[in-house]
Amino acid sequence: MIDIQQRLKTIFQTQRLVFWYDDNEALKNEFEAIDLDTVTKLEIDNNEFGIKRQLLSLQPNDNFLIYSPNKAPQDEDNWLLDLNIANHMFSADKTSLILQNIGLDVNFKEFVSKFDKFFNAPTRLEALKATLSDKENNDTLALKIMATSIGCDDNIDSILLKVFSNDKHFETLSKYSLTDEFFKAIKIKYTYDGDSVKDLLHKLFQNHFYYSMDKSKSTLNSDARLFVKSWMDSSRHKESYEKISQEISNELNIDNIITDIDTSKVISCDTYEKCDQVVLSHLLSKLSSDSINATEMAKIINIREHTFWFENYKNIYKALLSASLLFDFIKDTKLTMKSFEDGINEYSTHWYKADKYYRDYSMHSSKAEHLELLKPLSSKIEDVYLNSYLRELNDNWQGFAETYTTSTITPHQQRFYTTKVEPYLQKKKKVFVIISDALRYECGVELTSQILAENKKKDRFSATISSMLSSLPSYTQLGMASLLPHKQLSIKNKNDIVYVDKKSSAGTINRNKILKSYDKNSMAIGYEDFLKYKRDDGRSLVKECSVVYIYHDEIDKMGEKNEIKTFDAVQSTFESIIKIIKQISNFNGSNILITSDHGFLYTNQATQDSEFCKVNSDGAVKSNRRFIIGQNLETSTCVSKYSGANLGIAGDNEYLIPKSINKIRVQGAGNRFVHGGASLQELVIPLIEVNIGKGKKEIKQVNVDIMPMRSISTNIVKVSLYQSEIVDDKTKPITLKILFESADGVILSDEFKHSFNSTEQYNQNREEKFDITFKQNINEYNNQNIKLVTKTVLDDSNETPIYKEFEVKLALSFFNDFDDDF
Repeated sequence: MIDIQQRLKTIFQTQRLVFWYDDNEALKNEFEAIDLDTVTKLEIDNNEFGIKRQLLSLQPNDNFLIYSPNKAPQDEDNWLLDLNIANHMFSADKTSLILQNIGLDVNFKEFVSKFDKFFNAPTRLEALKATLSDKENNDTLALKIMATSIGCDDNIDSILLKVFSNDKHFETLSKYSLTDEFFKAIKIKYTYDGDSVKDLLHKLFQNHFYYSMDKSKSTLNSDARLFVKSWMDSSRHKESYEKISQEISNELNIDNIITDIDTSKVISCDTYEKCDQVVLSHLLSKLSSDSINATEMAKIINIREHTFWFENYKNIYKALLSASLLFDFIKDTKLTMKSFEDGINEYSTHWYKADKYYRDYSMHSSKAEHLELLKPLSSKIEDVYLNSYLRELNDNWQGFAETYTTSTITPHQQRFYTTKVEPYLQKKKKVFVIISDALRYECGVELTSQILAENKKKDRFSATISSMLSSLPSYTQLGMASLLPHKQLSIKNKNDIVYVDKKSSAGTINRNKILKSYDKNSMAIGYEDFLKYKRDDGRSLVKECSVVYIYHDEIDKMGEKNEIKTFDAVQSTFESIIKIIKQISNFNGSNILITSDHGFLYTNQATQDSEFCKVNSDGAVKSNRRFIIGQNLETSTCVSKYSGANLGIAGDNEYLIPKSINKIRVQGAGNRFVHGGASLQELVIPLIEVNIGKGKKEIKQVNVDIMPMRSISTNIVKVSLYQSEIVDDKTKPITLKILFESADGVILSDEFKHSFNSTEQYNQNREEKFDITFKQNINEYNNQNIKLVTKTVLDDSNETPIYKEFEVKLALSFFNDFDDDF
């Protein structure tokens, strides 16, 4: 406790007369022990007249401490009232000393005395003192005492979150007699009129839950809903929300309640995890009945994307979107062609998308958090992709595939070196060639997008993709040989090794020799070795090179080794090739060609017996699930025979290719991942041309405009934001946070996060509308200009720089005061 003598010494620095009324002589010993220079002690004992004469007449300039062993008399009985009023009244009881210590006046004495236990610890007293200002009232002081007692910020939201995080914190408030103040503050802020923490939790969650569905059942005000939303958005308190939400969902039997609610009203609600489960079940049902299209699906998923539980189900949502895109494609696309060239063109501009949708679905469904939920849909996807797309497309293509000949097809893999590499040599420009084994065309399209997405000011890339045709049979040895400079390709009878001008092309060492035979400053290297080089060593390595072939093999390697992970290898291939590009940039390279030896066919469903061809393989040099090489081969109705002359391969070998997507039964591992045949997926390969340092323009973010408003007259306002252009390879999406602020930056409303990523061509389909609710104190800003603010949500950063603002007059009507009550 503070030293009484020291306190009095401080007071006498500014006061001459100090009166001390000590009820029941509680501190009589302390009075008698006080010894202050220049201060005379007097004791009141029915001698008021004499004291008054001594103070005013006999010693008018001296300092006096006047002590009474009783409480102060009533004013009408107090002979020293005038002197009491004119001078300092000293109190040395515990509460008074506390007030003096923390700098609060005597008006707080009655209020502070209720929390005697809190002030027993000097550390708590000092911690409270550090938070006080000269503008305190009972309510603000109560918040600060509560905050100090449980260790949090001194606002009711923070106190509430702390109490919800652990039962012991409410027990602490109770121990210090603070529960009445706690519930009083809750009532003021959220209009909750009760005295139970559990009931308060139920009311807060249900208030938030029903806001999206039936506002008449939201019993608390808008600030209560905004509290729950800020709790959900808090990275610090996210785990506690998740835990408590699950508990309340069980306690209130939300599973039963939500089944009686129209699902369209649940789409924007994320109070409980059950909301996502209901929405997903709804979307699955819609997909099963063909009653939702990809545009509608994307709109709903876009709403869900920034909700609390989305991460738990994101792969299911993404799988559903991919499924709807595939179903729409099948429904809207005719898989017919007029010629060989027409088939190649249609596939490389449009049809390839179905392969991407299928791959995306497979990737997301395999990672789905609740795999059983997708089983029926996965069966439908397999059936639709295989029978309504893959088989139908290649059945229609088969007649044209049989006309395959390298002499008339342009561009073709066998002319790659002369048409794409030699022009760089002629201009004396260095070129890097990345050959990724089994990188099919649809994967190349996505890789191009990812390369462009890496486009930054310090690494400015331009990247374009076109299609090129693989050699047939579409297998590794032939494809790799075809990409080398050559006058002749041949396959000997003993094996499937391809010879380039009578030199073996098997392996990087042999390919390096072939490249150097055409240009001595060429080299071939594996991608793993290439990536090991440090910058200076790498620059030295390629300094004198004119052509550098870099061989990459993840897709084909995984497809042969563990075929069910083929699509995982596609994803890692994107990452690896981008690393290679950045390494080339580090080595001062600027011209890059990316292509492949062949594509591939893949289905998750294992091949059925009916899909296998019965072929006599007598005379075969090489037998594969998709081709046979040999002489005097016996044909059948399910295969096509090609001569070496048509395929650009010297020698007497013949080549059998199963028609459409049929397979030849051979010994060995799986048959989901195959290549070697004449399907469009195997034959059409990407040719990506990348230039570093000469990109015309950095990829920009899509533009979003705030639609004008004249004024705001209610505490719930509908705002519109318009995405003025579509998202494409040169324009990337933007995620915005949307809210209202006062002129000086005070947040006045709830907040929305939304990703503007529309590819819709119709302008009206790119407008998004949001119902934004103001906080309870919005009336304080009535008849002022406020701002609708949009802020950019950055990846891997908590910073949200302002994107655009719109100033609008707040003109609330009289009836707005009653909005939360009706």
